[in-house]
Amino acid sequence: MNFLIDQYAFKNALQKVEMGIDRKPTNPMYGGIYIQAQNDSLILMTNDMDMAVRYRVSNVNVNEPGWAVIPGRELVDIVKDLEADAVTFCLVKEEVVELKGGTDKFTLSTLDSHKSSDADSPESFPIAPECTNDPDVVMSKGDFLSMVNSTRFATSKVQNSRFATEGILIEIKDEKATMVGTDGRRLACIARETTQSTNETHKAVLLPKVLDQIYRFGQEEDGNEISIWYLGNLVGFKIGNLESFGRILTGEFPEYSQVLDKSGSNYARVSRESFSRKIKLASHLTSDASASVILKFSENNLEISSNKDGRGNAEVNFEIDYSGRNIDTSFNPSFISEGLKVAHNDNINVYIEDGSTPAKFSLGDDFIYIVMPLSKVPN
Repeated sequence: MNFLIDQYAFKNALQKVEMGIDRKPTNPMYGGIYIQAQNDSLILMTNDMDMAVRYRVSNVNVNEPGWAVIPGRELVDIVKDLEADAVTFCLVKEEVVELKGGTDKFTLSTLDSHKSSDADSPESFPIAPECTNDPDVVMSKGDFLSMVNSTRFATSKVQNSRFATEGILIEIKDEKATMVGTDGRRLACIARETTQSTNETHKAVLLPKVLDQIYRFGQEEDGNEISIWYLGNLVGFKIGNLESFGRILTGEFPEYSQVLDKSGSNYARVSRESFSRKIKLASHLTSDASASVILKFSENNLEISSNKDGRGNAEVNFEIDYSGRNIDTSFNPSFISEGLKVAHNDNINVYIEDGSTPAKFSLGDDFIYIVMPLSKVPN
C-alpha cells in the first residue's frame, strides 16, 4: 500500500472517525484505524463495538493499493501536528508503515496489514456492514440534526454501563421520526416527518456519542438528507461520505408517551430570552451541591427566588402571560436553562398543575420538554 494525500484532507478524515477509537481497548484492534487504499480513494474505519464510523476520501494519489490497521491515537496525533502540505503513506513491509510529511518521517507498527487491496480484510478487525441496499428511512438532514440537538442535553451525564436508560430513543412510525432523551429527572421529545420510510415501525436506543458524532460532522457533509438502516443489533446512518453505526442498547426505555399526554391545567406564555436571563441571575445565589430556584406563578408575573447559605438571597421578577392560580414550585435552574437554550421559539408555553407535579414546556413545533420539580414548596 502506497498513497499520497493532502495533509488537511487526511487530518479531516481522521477527525471524522476518531470518536470510534476505543480509548482503553480490550482488543488492540478496537483502538486501531482501518485504512484501505484503492482506485484513487481511501476508506477509513474505526469500531469500538459501541460505535463504528466509516469515511471515504476521494482524489487520493494511490500508487499501490492495500490495507492496514494502524494504532489510532498515534496516527491521529501525528497527522494533526504535521506541518506539511502532503503526506506520503507507505506500507514498507507487512508489519510497518512509514509516514512522511515535509522533512519529518515516522514509522508505525501495524496491527494487521496486506499489500493487496484484493486480499481479505482483517479477520480480527470488526468491519461494519455495507449500506448498499435501499435505506429503511430517509429524512431531512437539518431536521435530524436539530432533533439530536433538542434531546442530547437531557440525557444522563454519567455512563458507566450500557442500558437503554442511558441512551437516546429513535422511533419511526407512521412516516414520522421521534427522538427522546431522558435522565430520569427530565425528558425531551421531538418529532419530525420523514421523506421516505417503509411501513414498518422501528424502535432503537443508541448511546448519545453515536449521535454526537453525526451531529458534529454530518453538518459538513454534502447533501440535504440522511439515510437510516436498521441492521439487526445496529442502526446505520449515512450523510454524504460519512457512515456511522450505533449498537442498539438492551433493556426497556421509559414509556415516554404517558408523560407527554399529561398537561397541567395552568398555562403561561413566557419570553425565552427574559426567562433565560432571570434564571441565570437567580442562579448566582444557589448552592453548587443542591442548586434550586423557586418559581412563583401569579397573575401576569413570574418571580424566581433563590438562597445561598451565608451568602444571600435573590428575588427577580418579570412579566408573563398568565391568569391561572398562584403556584410555587422548585426546580434545578440548569435544567430550565438548558431547555431554554435549545428552544425553537422566542416565546414558549409552560403547563403546570401544582407545585409537586412536573412542568411541561412547549419549546417548538412537536418539541416538548418535561422537568420534575425538586420538592413541594409550601404556599
